[in-house]
Amino acid sequence: GQAFARGEAALMVNWFGFAAVCDVYAACPVRGRVDIAPIPHGAGGQSASLNVYWLYTIGAGSRHKAVAYDFIRFATSAANDKLLTLEGGIGCRLSTWHDAEINALVPYYHKLEMLHQQAQSLPQNAHWARIAASIEEVVRLAITTATPVAALLKTGQQQLNSLDYV
Repeated sequence: GQAFARGEAALMVNWFGFAAVCDVYAACPVRGRVDIAPIPHGAGGQSASLNVYWLYTIGAGSRHKAVAYDFIRFATSAANDKLLTLEGGIGCRLSTWHDAEINALVPYYHKLEMLHQQAQSLPQNAHWARIAASIEEVVRLAITTATPVAALLKTGQQQLNSLDYV
């Protein structure tokens, strides 16, 4: 994301926030020249977007549940969601995504709703880090070598299949 924001990469597949940050900060070299689009897919496939959020929670053993709840309501209010976005965070409310001021600053912010319509969650797997590392290695090799992608995918799939927990 940082290389993209510095203008060193023409495109990226990354979190929405890495694109949005380019338009929030006045000093960003690519400000005003960024947009988002669905991730391309093959024939018969469909685009996907990753859906991951941090959550506010109150522990079952909390001695201050009412105060914690009041804070969560305050922090997640429409006004604070918008403020979070104006400060470079990623708002999570439809009202923020479609807010005129937000979309004047980040012209593609309204597209977050479209991304969420095709969003998927990461698999729930205790060994996800190892699986993700294998996938990342295939992507790295696709970018840095002349090995045919079909061969890389076959090898990568064989590695994943050899894991006891996939």
